[in-house]
Amino acid sequence: MKQQEKKIPFPFIFLAVYLAAIVAAFIVSFKVIGIPIAAVGLFIVLEGTLAALLNRIPLWVHGLVFVGEIVAGLLFHKLIFMVLMAVVYALCVALLFFFTRNYD
Repeated sequence: MKQQEKKIPFPFIFLAVYLAAIVAAFIVSFKVIGIPIAAVGLFIVLEGTLAALLNRIPLWVHGLVFVGEIVAGLLFHKLIFMVLMAVVYALCVALLFFFTRNYD
């Protein structure tokens, strides 16, 4: 009798991608842009909280948040940092979608 292969569910693979993106955002923000590590951590927590609170709204509202973050980056002269945070936000929204989806 064949033993069934245990497949890693897709949401957990995406979780690894999300964690790698967070580590990359930390490194780029701290080493390249020069933003303090505590501020980067706070922004990442805020992005995750914002994504969780806006989890059940239409997709176009997430697009407005994404654009709003980039505009804030332009206004405060930290465009690269806010683009990184907008990507973290988008990945968090996608991660929440995949974890709350029913795979039956």
